[in-house]
Amino acid sequence: MSKPPPLTNDQIKKLAVLEPKLQLCVRAANLQEAKKIASEIQTMLRKTGHETRLLQSKNWLFETAMEANSLTYAKLGFEGVIKKSSKGTRINLEATALLAICHLKSGELDKCRPLIMDAVRSISNIKSDERRKQFHKRLIERLEEESLLIGLRDENGDPLSLIEVNDAAISMIMNKNEDQILIEMGKAVPRRSIDLLAEVRETYQRTLPKPDIKYLPPPITEETKLELGKRASSALKRVAWRAVCNPESEVHKAWSQGLSVVYDKKYITGAIVASFTSFSISATMLAASAVALAIKFGVEVFCETFSPNGLMINRKDKC
Repeated sequence: MSKPPPLTNDQIKKLAVLEPKLQLCVRAANLQEAKKIASEIQTMLRKTGHETRLLQSKNWLFETAMEANSLTYAKLGFEGVIKKSSKGTRINLEATALLAICHLKSGELDKCRPLIMDAVRSISNIKSDERRKQFHKRLIERLEEESLLIGLRDENGDPLSLIEVNDAAISMIMNKNEDQILIEMGKAVPRRSIDLLAEVRETYQRTLPKPDIKYLPPPITEETKLELGKRASSALKRVAWRAVCNPESEVHKAWSQGLSVVYDKKYITGAIVASFTSFSISATMLAASAVALAIKFGVEVFCETFSPNGLMINRKDKC
């Protein structure tokens, strides 16, 4: 394939606007908007043969689909990117890692395992030690978060009670500090989540070169309740963040007006209970802990600092 011509000044200016917008769609799981932006980028880049830059945008589009739980669309998309990109390239690595996460979210561990191992092998192509460490950390933590979420789902559990969750959250806010709330959250993590965490970690390390083991964060175990609670909180924010932090939502507007409104009308509790219910999470202490942490942090800290992280490294990072 011949090398495409340099991007024109007009293309550079348009991409400087469109690509950041597309990346923001990942955080917001705004698939409809992501499709519009990706289509505009495709129309602009395909006619000049800039397929590599286009595939990068496709990865953002399909990651948005994954976050929006449109998993079939995301899987097909990542499979297409993997076929069109060269093995060992950053774009191929990102698509492989994200496809592994898609299959893990679907509970398809048999399809997830070989993709994890392929991704780990490809990470070795990242020349920079710091960036290799960064990608390992992002990938293993995301895989562990999804493992926790799978274990937390209970299709046959009783629906969460808004009153029970709200009462427990208020008790935590009044009587416990942040670390104590996280420990309670860690205690509520079921055995099946712990087992899946261990299985994913074992699969990851099976292919990892020994010198790179030092780049992985410490394993999360049943004994480390605080760290387990922190990782559970990180996983659950993917469920709760969009329900609470959409600027157009009633709960976000009320929260921005002050805590008294939130307390009186149980806005945050209702949003988190609804989002947990949609994911079949029925543990009262997990929901109450999430509500307590959100209220303790406040709207600005929770919605900015605790927004879900994307997996992909920056375009300037080289493999």
